[in-house]
Amino acid sequence: MTAERGSRTQAQRTADTRRVLLDAAFDALVHGGLRAVTTTEVAHRAGLSLGALTHQFPTKAELLTAAVVHSFDRRIDEFRSAMRELDPSADRIDAAIDLLWSMFSKPTFVAWRELWTAARTDPGLADAVIRIDREFMAASEQIYVELLAVTGAVEGASDGLVGLHLIYALIGGLATSRAIPGYEPHPTEAVLDAFKQIIRPVFGGTRPAVADAP
Repeated sequence: MTAERGSRTQAQRTADTRRVLLDAAFDALVHGGLRAVTTTEVAHRAGLSLGALTHQFPTKAELLTAAVVHSFDRRIDEFRSAMRELDPSADRIDAAIDLLWSMFSKPTFVAWRELWTAARTDPGLADAVIRIDREFMAASEQIYVELLAVTGAVEGASDGLVGLHLIYALIGGLATSRAIPGYEPHPTEAVLDAFKQIIRPVFGGTRPAVADAP
């Protein structure tokens, strides 16, 4: 064990420390909201000293900005993992919506929502959130173009990916409406089933999913 530790470089130890701290900040966001992301709480969850945290992230703003990137990486990893498990014979539209909903039902979205809300009144955090959100959308657009074989736009719309953005708007709003534990304004399954039928013309009907989605 001593030899293994000795063989690790300073960069590796630093990366491990940052990962532990960002995981702790993520957990604090999910379980306690933004107010729970204090330096003391994050250090405690990480099992590290306060000095170790402030050495990596001197200010809370820097910790939150790094948490935005960390949240983005986790969302993309979850997205690609779910895509690999998608049934290639499934209806593409149903599969796309069900896949996205499964992601928006996970802790990663909870953490992201907390950061998004905080960004409304924090210009520095807002810059990071906007940049990362654009990167996430670009990555998910590329995947969905392949999944749904998007080739055109809704009549009168300039964006051929308007369907994807409609899906995000609906599912993001639906997930937010369920943010209070135990409260569901309207049955989620009924909303999703209705939306699948409404959105179908945007994508030109039903086609099976591709076999080798990324």
